[in-house]
Amino acid sequence: MRTRNLLIVLGAVAVVILIAVFSHGGHQPGIPVATATAVYAPFSVKLAENGVVMSPRSQTIPALIAGNLESLDAHEGEPVIAGQLLATVYNPTLAYQAAGSQADYGSSVADVGTARVNEENARVQYQAAIDTARSSLDLAQHIYDEDVTLFRNQAIPRNQLESDGAKLEQARVTYNQALAQLRLGAVSGYGMASVQSAQAAARKAEIINEQNQQQLGFTRIIAPFDGIIQTVAANANDPLRPIQVGDAVVAGQSLFTIATSENYIVRAEVDEQDIINVHVGQRTQITGEDFPGRTIPGHVSQISPVATKSTDASSTAKQVLTTILLDNSPSFLKDGMSADVDILTTDLRHALVVPNAAVFTQNGHSYVYVVQSGTAHKRAVKTGASNDTQIVVLSGLSPGDVVIAQKYPGLADGARVQPSASPAPSPSST
Repeated sequence: MRTRNLLIVLGAVAVVILIAVFSHGGHQPGIPVATATAVYAPFSVKLAENGVVMSPRSQTIPALIAGNLESLDAHEGEPVIAGQLLATVYNPTLAYQAAGSQADYGSSVADVGTARVNEENARVQYQAAIDTARSSLDLAQHIYDEDVTLFRNQAIPRNQLESDGAKLEQARVTYNQALAQLRLGAVSGYGMASVQSAQAAARKAEIINEQNQQQLGFTRIIAPFDGIIQTVAANANDPLRPIQVGDAVVAGQSLFTIATSENYIVRAEVDEQDIINVHVGQRTQITGEDFPGRTIPGHVSQISPVATKSTDASSTAKQVLTTILLDNSPSFLKDGMSADVDILTTDLRHALVVPNAAVFTQNGHSYVYVVQSGTAHKRAVKTGASNDTQIVVLSGLSPGDVVIAQKYPGLADGARVQPSASPAPSPSST
């Protein structure tokens, strides 16, 4: 009996062992694979360029006339407004000429008034002569007409009629001459002292005076626009000493540099082959070795309409000057700093992305392997933009889908896989 029980127990153990052996031998281990999860995340493609930080508007303000610095009313770093006096230059010759031409112009204007009065007086006098001649002509005509009647009645001799006829003719000549003198302008208005001549002289004096007053105005150096004084000129003989009151200046000498207080711009040269992807309004990110760890946002504000030869002598490519307007201007930024510019040519705030290596292509069609219950399922997808690390999936996947992150030997539709942990891809761009 004991022997029989022992055989039963041994048989049961053998069955269990066989079941375990066959069970283990019938289940093949899956392919170990790395996976990634499709998620919505910001996505961008960056065009990297080099640039230079600049003020959006700057101008050098020169001395326009020679002289000595009479006053210095602005200093480096000071804010100024348009029209504000920055400095004055003393030049006695200009002051003398401006005063003289002002007096000459005033005198010439008075001469025009005098000429008009003289012309009016002459016109009145000649009109009076016409009126007198007309009155004499009318009287002579009346006498002659009476004489004709008397002569017909033989009341006067012929010589009386002829004498009064000669007087009538003389009166007519005198009247016609008076009319002709007025018509021909036989008055002072048409001679050297005429109104026209006086007006021409006044205009000439006005032009000379305007020129002299303009030159005198150049002694006042004013701000052309609101801004910050960037630099003040140094003494011509001592570059380490700023210019001071009393120093001599020459026409064309730079006295100030002024820049607007608006946000800085960065100017970059974009290769002609890349400019097709750059548009006004695109976001940018500005970094630089001079301000490590800081990123300044901005946007493309202007693209030059022409392409110019590269400043690199070894390059035959052409560049397009592109202007970036910074959204803010931190105090550490300085005009002339070098900067690294990333133009976000593709800038999606909400895109479904997976790693580039997770998307495979066959016969022009894209697909991925989605992991479900330890099995790889081949699925067609439609993709969009990509950068160095990620690709946008337009259709075929849903957020949370786990995909195989790279190609593995033996990987096929329906293959058993052993996925590793699948961290969600972090937002990235290039």
